[in-house]
Amino acid sequence: MTSVVSGTAATTGPCATGAPRAPLRWRAAGRLAAALPDIRGRDRVTGWVRGTPRFTGPLRGRLTNGMVFELPDCRDGSVRDLVELCYRPPALAGVFDTVLRPGDCCYDVGANIGVYTLWAAGAVGPTGQVHAFEPVPEPRAVLTALAARNGLTQVRPTAAAVGSTAGTVRLRLHPGASGLTHQVPPGSVVSPADAAVLTVPATTLDRHAARHRRPDLIKIDVEGFELDVLLGATELLRAHRPAVLLEMLPSHLTRRGDQARGKLIDVLARAGYRLFNLTRRGLADEGEFTANVLALHPGWARFDPVVAALHRTPFPRNQTT
Repeated sequence: MTSVVSGTAATTGPCATGAPRAPLRWRAAGRLAAALPDIRGRDRVTGWVRGTPRFTGPLRGRLTNGMVFELPDCRDGSVRDLVELCYRPPALAGVFDTVLRPGDCCYDVGANIGVYTLWAAGAVGPTGQVHAFEPVPEPRAVLTALAARNGLTQVRPTAAAVGSTAGTVRLRLHPGASGLTHQVPPGSVVSPADAAVLTVPATTLDRHAARHRRPDLIKIDVEGFELDVLLGATELLRAHRPAVLLEMLPSHLTRRGDQARGKLIDVLARAGYRLFNLTRRGLADEGEFTANVLALHPGWARFDPVVAALHRTPFPRNQTT
């Protein structure tokens, strides 16, 4: 394996020098998850092998694309998931590898600790850019540390949420599970003493793109508020036609309202986009929507080669990491 970290060569294997590695059970679960076929029950088996988390860190390792991590603690579930990614790529890596080219720009909306930020950074290389939008300080600090540890000057952390308008939004935090952070629906009554709610600045992708490089790929994972992100990106979608990778889980979209999924599809359709499912057999434009979907504009210069390549790229059933 050749590392993409600071242009140096990396030794094949999941472990870096420095802080202690993960417990043996965690590493065994990661190897098992990478080796077992993608069938129902796999996550239950690997979860049993992994056991109840008690180890709190520090934690170190090397992802399959050569990126390394060395973090002081792993109390957050997203940090613990890094151990499994020492043995397999993240679920949606195939989209980044196919869509992005050296020198490209990627917007990672809802970047959390930066798993896909790191993956995109490897794909675009030092001449590209990755704009990572993460409004919550704790996961953003992990993301920033990971980018610095790997010498990724192409990563641009942005301390803001992304929505339909600029201003502020309220986020519901889940201690120990940063990946579950989501926006408090407008109009919801929240106690001023509620420590689990954080008010953060918000921007729109149209506003951001007017001041920075425009993206070739936008990844959106904001726990049900993907519609708001798209409503704030209508000019960007119309004029630039980037590929859009977004989560579309019905259970999450209900946070935005009963009609959120239909409105989301309508926004993309009015911009001329086609929606594709990410299935275990590859890209498909029929059937029930998968957990994540890829929206592509037929007028985009890379449409045909990307569709052809991803048509043969299998995606796992569990697309959470």
